[in-house]
Amino acid sequence: MKIPWAVPYIDETELAEVTEAVRTNWLSMGKRVRALEEELADYLGLRHAILVSNGTVALDLALKVVGVGAGDEVIVPAMTYVATLNAVLYQGATPVFADIELETFNIDPQDIERKITPRTRAIMCIDYGGNPASHSELRDIARRHQLVLVQDAAQSLGGVYQGTRLGRQGDISTTSFHAAKTITTIEGGAVFTDDDGVAERLRILRNQGEDPKHKYWHVELGYNARMTDLHAAIGLVQWRKRDAIWARRAEIAEAYRSRLADLESTRLPVTRNSCGGHAAHREPCCRNGWFFFPILVPNRDHVAEILSVHGVETRICYPVPVYEQPFFRTRPEANGRYSCPNAVAVTSQVINLPMFHQMTTEQVDYVCQALREALAEV
Repeated sequence: MKIPWAVPYIDETELAEVTEAVRTNWLSMGKRVRALEEELADYLGLRHAILVSNGTVALDLALKVVGVGAGDEVIVPAMTYVATLNAVLYQGATPVFADIELETFNIDPQDIERKITPRTRAIMCIDYGGNPASHSELRDIARRHQLVLVQDAAQSLGGVYQGTRLGRQGDISTTSFHAAKTITTIEGGAVFTDDDGVAERLRILRNQGEDPKHKYWHVELGYNARMTDLHAAIGLVQWRKRDAIWARRAEIAEAYRSRLADLESTRLPVTRNSCGGHAAHREPCCRNGWFFFPILVPNRDHVAEILSVHGVETRICYPVPVYEQPFFRTRPEANGRYSCPNAVAVTSQVINLPMFHQMTTEQVDYVCQALREALAEV
């Protein structure tokens, strides 16, 4: 059996919407982009969702509009995708790496407190794999130190924190709609904000710095960061499938958890539930969005090789703390003074098992059996 790590849930409905977009003869940013922006903003209960060409661009623009610049420091998680780091570097700012919690694999608020200096301008957080970070603590730290909280919600949509949908916890938040994400536009991203002025500037920046009221009148240095209506056409159909997609992924995650519960050599991240009350009488106030299914295993690389032999494709998200990425280690910002032992431990053991909407129970069983066999060999 061959089981891929991820497969986009694309069918005839996306094709029909794209075909209709082509027939209208309006392929660049237009009414479908606006429609998807409205649906995203409504879902999160925010005033604005600004669609852009990808999630990395969304992060770059978000940091620009909140005023991060040269000489500033931005605290980021030591375990994250490289785009989180890159967005800080694009501003000429200095990334400062905070360790992660061993329980949730998310940024550790206590270590953030230790890393704040007079130069700190912002905190960036992620929800690792869709697992909510400790947002109330992060918000409290940001307010006390007068810092901007930027939520990189590339993995977050579908999750919930203290009864609030993930993606709206930051002063400004972003997401990604890459092909591997739970909801995809193939390539694409968005920035979320309640601030009308910030939203206006984001729309100017994404469109070559052009004044929206005056064609070819450019009021600042901007970017070609527009999403096309073709991508938004796919996104509109995907977005209307979201409940089914997220529900199925939660079912797959629960199937994994139940089948692997007796494995003493493995460990899963914990989704914190901090709303109080008796769990039997309420919906969970914190819910994982299940972008991927991570598990810690001994001798991880060997386990991955054995799974590959069995036809099971995996990912390692992420193989090293982000400050150990080769390109960064040669930069002047990399002073080598990082102490993030939890990130070192988790990145050396984490492996991400297959998860996609069309995955069958038979495939879950096969992956679990292959994992047991791999663990028996290491």
